[in-house]
Amino acid sequence: EPPHTGRLALYLLGLQATCPPPGPHRSLVTWLKYYLEEDWTGSRRHGHPLTSYYQYGLGVLALCVHHKRVREEVIRRLLTAQHHGRLGHGGNAVDTEAVVALAFTCLERRRLVGTELAAELRMAAHGASKSMAEAQGPDGIIGNIYSTPWALQVFLATGVCQTEPAFGQAMAALLENLEAFGTAATMAQVLPVLHGRSYLDIASMHCQEEPDTLTPLDIEPLAEVPGNKTVQLVVECPLPWCYELRLYDRPVSVPASASLLDVLQAAAALEPYEFKFHTQDTPQGPFLTQVLGLEARQEKRNYWQLLTANTPLQMGIADYRPQDGETIMLRLSEW
Repeated sequence: EPPHTGRLALYLLGLQATCPPPGPHRSLVTWLKYYLEEDWTGSRRHGHPLTSYYQYGLGVLALCVHHKRVREEVIRRLLTAQHHGRLGHGGNAVDTEAVVALAFTCLERRRLVGTELAAELRMAAHGASKSMAEAQGPDGIIGNIYSTPWALQVFLATGVCQTEPAFGQAMAALLENLEAFGTAATMAQVLPVLHGRSYLDIASMHCQEEPDTLTPLDIEPLAEVPGNKTVQLVVECPLPWCYELRLYDRPVSVPASASLLDVLQAAAALEPYEFKFHTQDTPQGPFLTQVLGLEARQEKRNYWQLLTANTPLQMGIADYRPQDGETIMLRLSEW
């Protein structure tokens, strides 16, 4: 089992933002340092961390926010990966480059590294900011809708938000797509940006001045929508090595409030059992990795694209709720 680098890093970032009493979380910081070393053992065999550069970068960022020094060798692993264009391994390249840029900016700003390395980190962070601006699509989105808050955090952290045109365009795109952020993990990425902040601001919070206003919130479950709906589920593989284009095309009946994940599970339960799929748990929810035995692989630069009416979905399979009569297409695509 790979180290829980990313999960522990996100937990520690969230914990620090709640102004915890000193002491109890110190052992978790020690565990994160241990995970960073365990994670890197994979590089001896595979050339990259056991988890991903995204999780590795999150680990360095979380330690910095907790004012903990990181060995220079650990930092240079990320610098080298960025320099050689390897940050796309194991996740969205924009997400990863943004997390790494935030980690670099934090280390430089908190003066947790020497002068020479700080200059390298500053240059790398600004290079990442420029790269993200160049990656912006005509709709204002950078990477995808979930990557956009990460990119905006970098613009804010590096101080280019007032001069970079991509910032305003990306913020406008974000405000038009706020309904996509329906899970705790995705909300945690977008909320700081909406307040003009980044995760780096957690490191400079004045906790003594924070009012104790946190109260338990009773969330009422979503009301059940009566009746059923039918969703047409289509699977396509337009890549040259697929034996045919359309691999699956069948209506699937589900409860009216069902998500796309519920549709996939209902399709897998239909007789004959022709439809099979696999997902991978991520901080943003389940991610579709395999359909009908065809696996989306990072090294092959392909992924399962989700479309409706030939338009890519901006929400995950657990969050998107298809309409009655809607056609959902799963298409194995290259990037």
